[in-house]
Amino acid sequence: YEIGVRLVGSEMCIRDRNKSDARVRTGAYCIVGVKQVVKVKRGQTLSSISRLYLGPGMECYIEVMNKNKELKEGDRVKIPELKRKHKK
Repeated sequence: YEIGVRLVGSEMCIRDRNKSDARVRTGAYCIVGVKQVVKVKRGQTLSSISRLYLGPGMECYIEVMNKNKELKEGDRVKIPELKRKHKK
């Protein structure tokens, strides 16, 4: 399986990830890779993990990277590496 990439300004974007969700496609950031993988702890939610690693309102990027909204203790979650898109 090959992941397509495209050039946005001077940044490479992972095409499959950035086109799969309208919130990511039209958002201010481009997914350029996986920053880290974390293990879900008891009581953590997608929203709490997003706030901890990316900031408030960034859940869509974690959803797209992991293709799953339901988390349970012990799951491994990919935290995306994000780059700000350049305005034209």
